[in-house]
Amino acid sequence: MIEMTDVGFAYRKRKPPIFQQLNLKLAAGTICGLLGTNGAGKSTLLKLLAGLSFPQAGQCQVLGHEPGRRAPEFLADVFLLPEELFLPPLSAKTYVERYGSLYPRFDHSLFKKLIQDFALPDDGKLTNFSHGQKKKFALAFGLATNASLFIMDEPTNGLDIPGKQLFRRALINHFSEERSFIISTHQVHDLQGLIDSVMIIADGRLLLHEQLDTLSACLTVALEHQQPEDALFVEQTLEGYRVLRANDSGIESNIDLSLLFGCVLSQPALLQSLLRSVPQGEAA
Repeated sequence: MIEMTDVGFAYRKRKPPIFQQLNLKLAAGTICGLLGTNGAGKSTLLKLLAGLSFPQAGQCQVLGHEPGRRAPEFLADVFLLPEELFLPPLSAKTYVERYGSLYPRFDHSLFKKLIQDFALPDDGKLTNFSHGQKKKFALAFGLATNASLFIMDEPTNGLDIPGKQLFRRALINHFSEERSFIISTHQVHDLQGLIDSVMIIADGRLLLHEQLDTLSACLTVALEHQQPEDALFVEQTLEGYRVLRANDSGIESNIDLSLLFGCVLSQPALLQSLLRSVPQGEAA
């Protein structure tokens, strides 16, 4: 579905480049979380995939197309939910009538159901919606497009706790093997139990791209009262020390994305060494 080979990109006024020789492969049928520090290039990567920015070196293929060419059939099969939403002064009904036709597989009945699930009005102007309501509307519209690639940049910003629960439920209920979701966020805990793979970037480099079941085979998480010496990463809490260490038990564990993120940033080479030691049968 996605293949990036030696991609380079820089904004004219920014040096050094955002990306140099970035390589990435992503198959269809995945919900992938994209994590990174501020300024790491997460939003830029999403724009490259959506055809809103153009690589200055290397090759980028998405759904068999070069995104930068913005072929109509490509644009009809990709939906980007940006962090900042700029919606026109139209009602939800009018917006769908005007823009839904751009997506040949747009499901009007699904859109109506999602609007009801999110408790959104279909007669008021979108510009009068709250930030959270706009996010819910864009999510409903994006899912209803049935686009093969749904890209989301900070989709849970502005959502309250019930809204985040609805977001998670909507993605799970309308995911299929024919489409992929990429979710970029700083809200790491919003991705727990939702994604099946994770990408972590920092300073324009892809430090990690791995399936969670592979990570579960080589890492384990524990809460301990004393700071251990054999941990890969430790986070102190009021309850004690949350610890990420190598998994020697042979039993898969639930990966804490916050601890994983800290570990990748602090010692990526050590984690990659652990991943290479996992037998292929356990990593399947």
